Amino acid sequence: MIRYILVLCLMAAMLNGPLQAQEVCGCRYFWVVRDGLSSPQSIDSLVERSAEAGANGLLVQVVGRGEAYYSSAILPPASHIQGFDPLAYTIARARPMGMEVHAWVNAFLVWSDDDPPADSSHVWHMHPAWFMSDRYGRSTREYTGYECEAAGIVGATLSPAVPEVRGFLAEVTSEIATGYDVDGIHLDYIRYPNQAFGYESPAVGRFYLETGLDPLDIFRRASGTGEVEAAWYSWRRDMVTSTVETVRSVLRADAPGVLLSAAVMADPSEAASLYSCDWQHWLERGLVDFVCPMAYTTSRSRALELAALVTSGYPEKVVYGIGTYNQTVRSAITGAGEALARDAAGVCVFSLNSFSSDSTWKIRNFWGEIGSPVHAVDPSVYQRVSSGFGASR
Repeated sequence: MIRYILVLCLMAAMLNGPLQAQEVCGCRYFWVVRDGLSSPQSIDSLVERSAEAGANGLLVQVVGRGEAYYSSAILPPASHIQGFDPLAYTIARARPMGMEVHAWVNAFLVWSDDDPPADSSHVWHMHPAWFMSDRYGRSTREYTGYECEAAGIVGATLSPAVPEVRGFLAEVTSEIATGYDVDGIHLDYIRYPNQAFGYESPAVGRFYLETGLDPLDIFRRASGTGEVEAAWYSWRRDMVTSTVETVRSVLRADAPGVLLSAAVMADPSEAASLYSCDWQHWLERGLVDFVCPMAYTTSRSRALELAALVTSGYPEKVVYGIGTYNQTVRSAITGAGEALARDAAGVCVFSLNSFSSDSTWKIRNFWGEIGSPVHAVDPSVYQRVSSGFGASR
């Protein structure tokens, strides 16, 4: 469980403007996209901007599109990074300023370019059988950028139904957690892209062996389609959850002090039904320490609705995600203020890269600058993991 020090935000209390925070904001985080890790100078600028904004944590994208922004023996290095270690440098710069550093890892999404990866060791080349396919058997590896956009996906995506994929992701996260002094591992794209993908042969075959049902019957309008559909989507949720279980188990064994979190679709019902990402169930079982629901809506009414939805079960494990890339800070904090009023653990802003230095005072006035979140491993979670529920590695 996330435990954090609730300290009165003196600056917020002194300000009476419309950006004043109504509740204490424990976790004051920014997502940092990998594009900002290209040089020490770029990282310096971003860290200084986050400090000016009063942040106390950074979620830094160190695995993007199957490439490493750290020293890895598993993943190929990001081609445009030379001469330094972005993750190590970020930690060295952010820690003295009182900021946590969580390693942000793209889980299933591993490529999004029309040209294949140049490095032959990339998972795209090494394990083509690990990728999701559409219902016609066409792999997401074969989709062009234009086709991806039309199909509602970002790019080539690994299948959680392939056991080796779960082991691969667990090894990557363990490598980071044991090799660097990070506060946490933050999983992104830990979901199916939509309901039209996930029909790769290993998934269809395994589902048939376990249930006696063919998921392709959903499209054949055969009798009993409702039964097949319900079983299939439940099974897909289990595959994603099993991936989280595997990562959780390995981290608890290899780096028990490192937190596990996830970026998730904000609406919990849609997340589970459309993307097989049952994050409320993960919180209930203690599979993740906290989630960052991506509530990037520009609608005030929808923002308030999402704030109520995401805090309905375990508000102390919710760090509410807002987007300032598509709206003003004043607009974005509508839902954040409501979530904090409903006891959310904090706020995470997407993203630091697109966050104007002119806006730092606005977010600082909103969320304050005093106090740091105190994260601790829940002993009961460790006991559950030790009992073997992550054995699918």
